[in-house]
Amino acid sequence: MLVGRQNATPHAVDPSGQAGSSFVRRLLLSVGIAVFVLALWRLSDVVLLAFGSILLALVLRGLAGLVSDRSKIPEGMAVAGVVIVMISAFAVFAWLFGSQIATQFELLSVDLPHGLSQIVGDLRKTPWGEWSFSRAQEINLTSATTQITGYVTAVFGSIVRTAGYIAVLLFASVYLAAQPGRYLHGILRLVPPQRRGRVGDVFGLTGRTLQRWLVGQSITMAIVGSLTGLGLWGLGVPAPLALGLLAGLFAFIPYVGPLLSAVPGILMAATDGPLAALYAALLYAGVHFVEGNLITPIIQAEVVALPPIITLFATLVFGLLLGPIGLLLAAPLTVVLLVFINTFYLEDTLGDTRSWPAPRS
Repeated sequence: MLVGRQNATPHAVDPSGQAGSSFVRRLLLSVGIAVFVLALWRLSDVVLLAFGSILLALVLRGLAGLVSDRSKIPEGMAVAGVVIVMISAFAVFAWLFGSQIATQFELLSVDLPHGLSQIVGDLRKTPWGEWSFSRAQEINLTSATTQITGYVTAVFGSIVRTAGYIAVLLFASVYLAAQPGRYLHGILRLVPPQRRGRVGDVFGLTGRTLQRWLVGQSITMAIVGSLTGLGLWGLGVPAPLALGLLAGLFAFIPYVGPLLSAVPGILMAATDGPLAALYAALLYAGVHFVEGNLITPIIQAEVVALPPIITLFATLVFGLLLGPIGLLLAAPLTVVLLVFINTFYLEDTLGDTRSWPAPRS
């Protein structure tokens, strides 16, 4: 009996059972990751809305930090003060210029179709233009009209949905700016304890990088809007203030934005004839050339330099995958993606410490 007990192996492990449980764990992990990715894809609008809230919260937090450093008040109260000042400034601006801007946008809605008709009429007078329009008449206009009606309906639906998104974005950004540590701590609790310090450092670097990019982009938008508005005013194009405001806002979108903002300006100039439209097109091209070759390089030398080819393809990819919101947020999403690649892959995995982008301290 004693020998039998000595030869017994009560703790023997079945290798096949161990392999089976390991396979089940891997399978469940793979299914969980797939479900998580699918959920993110289905909720992409909500994810992008959260990212937009983070961007605005970084702006508020940066301004609140400046106020807190100079006044020594808590940053939470400084955020409230910044929000109140920004709302007051917007109200004053709307009171001083709101009527003029509304009038000019109303003028745009009236004169843009006239400008398009003027361009079409001028093109019809040319031999190649007449040939093009004769070929276009052979297209099935019924199906084209149906598609256009669907697009218009979708646009109006997007406008209503965007208004709701903006309201959520504003409230969410204020909450994030007031207590960023609370939400960051909650996210870090999802990370293994041994990696929380590194992930927290990367999040801090990402926030500082985005803040610097937003500062540079705001300066670029202000310069582009001012140059465009003044140039159109000098050319005598109607509604230069509204067109300059559109150009400044669309400058937030790299490459695609300047092209979109040029269309209404050229159409408005076309109401005064083809020569005025040509001058407006040359103005937009000149402003875009100055912005791309002078303003942006100088600003990016002091803040964050985005490689142009990466920005171009990222704009196309995010626009195709995520729609208009993805197109709008393509540049800051690219900044975040590059920071993550640089830190988590190049530095942590490959050991390459040549960081990009590296905000100055």
